[in-house]
Amino acid sequence: MKYEDISKDGYPLGFLINKGSTTNSSDLNKTFVSHTRQMALMQKETIGYEGDLNSHSWRLTSDEGKHLNGTDLAPFPLGFFNASIHGDIVGQILKTAAVENLLIDEIKCVVKNSYYLTGSFVKGDGVGHAEPTEINLDIKSSEDQSKIKNLVNKCSKLSPVLTALRTPLKNTFSLIANGRRKNLSSLNESSLDNPEDPYNYYKKQPSPSENDFFSDRMIVKTGEVSSGKVEPVDGYNISKNSKNISENSNFNKIIRTIVGKSTTKPSDDIIEVDTVLGLPGMTHFVISMDFNGIIAPSPVNTMGAAISFCFLTQTHRYIHHQKFNIEGLRMSQYATFKENSDGSIQMLPLDTHLFMNGSASDEHNEKLIDMSEKTCYLHATLSKALEPNININFN
Repeated sequence: MKYEDISKDGYPLGFLINKGSTTNSSDLNKTFVSHTRQMALMQKETIGYEGDLNSHSWRLTSDEGKHLNGTDLAPFPLGFFNASIHGDIVGQILKTAAVENLLIDEIKCVVKNSYYLTGSFVKGDGVGHAEPTEINLDIKSSEDQSKIKNLVNKCSKLSPVLTALRTPLKNTFSLIANGRRKNLSSLNESSLDNPEDPYNYYKKQPSPSENDFFSDRMIVKTGEVSSGKVEPVDGYNISKNSKNISENSNFNKIIRTIVGKSTTKPSDDIIEVDTVLGLPGMTHFVISMDFNGIIAPSPVNTMGAAISFCFLTQTHRYIHHQKFNIEGLRMSQYATFKENSDGSIQMLPLDTHLFMNGSASDEHNEKLIDMSEKTCYLHATLSKALEPNININFN
C-alpha cells in the first residue's frame, strides 16, 4: 500500500478543520477523541477533537527524524507529549492566577521526559519504560513567593495532563482486521462496540477552515538542529557500545531524553514550546497550544495526539521488522476525564481501537497490537504512577 505524504496538499502541518458546536473549555467531564492514521514512511496524521465529534477539530501531523528513517518534516511523537505538559501546567497557572488576582509577569518552563527500552524490539521482547517528568518553572512575579508556590501546587492537581502522569491506568483496546473484530487474549478488551473507523468516517481529506481564525504557529520547524551527526537506530537493538546508555545501567537499557522550553506571558494567546530529542543532529520544532482550545489545540488534545502518534510509530516499525502483511493502519482513541467535587481531575483508562487490513494471520495481528502496547513509551507512562518533580525558581 502506498501511503500519502503529509505535505502533498501544501497545507500547514497543523490547522483548524472545523469550529465545533459543543466545545466548553471549562468543562473537563468529557471524552477527547483522536482519529489517527499512518501516512508515508514514519509520518502520521491525527484529527483531534476538543471533546466529542461535534467539537472543535484539528489536524496535527507527526514524523520521525533521520535516525528512524523518517523524513523529519514534522515533530516526533514524544515532542507533542512534552509540549502538552507545558501547555497544561503553564496555562493552568496563568488562568488561576488571573482568577485569584495574583500578578505573574512571565513563566519560563523547561520540561524533561526520559524513556528507555529494555530487551530487543526486533526479537519481540522489548518493553518501554518511562521515568518521572521533571518540570522546572522560573516565575517572574512581585507576589509573595509562598502564594505562588501554593498556586503551583494547586494547579498541578487541576491539570489533566499531570493527572495522566500520576495515575496508573489499566488501558483498554480492540483490534479490527479487515472489518472484523478479533478477540484479544493478553490485553484488556474494550467494552465499546462500534468505534469509528477513520477510513469509513471521513469522506474527504481534512483541509483548513476558510471561515475561522486559527494560529499559524501551531507547528513550526524552526531550522535549529542540535550539534552532532545523526546515527541511525537499528530497530531498538541496543548495542553495548552505545553512547546513549546510562553509566549506571546494564547494556540493554538506553535512555532517550526529550527537552522542551517555553516562555509565556499572561498576554500571550498561545503557549509555544520548543521541543527536541536529546540525540545528535536532531531538529527543533515549536508546538503551540491554546489552553482553551480555541485558536490552537488544547494541551489535552495535544496529549491525545502524542499518544496515538507514538503507538502508531511502534506498530509501523514492528510490521517492518517482522515483515507482516499488514497495511492501512489507523486508530480511534478516547481519553476520558472526570472532575471531582473538590475540583481535582480523574482520568479513566485510555480506550484504543486499532484498525488494519492485509492477509496476516490472527496470530500476527494480535502480536502486533501486543508489541505496540508494550513498546509504546506513552502507554508505559500511562500505566505507572509517575509523580512529576516540579521545581520553582523566582526572579
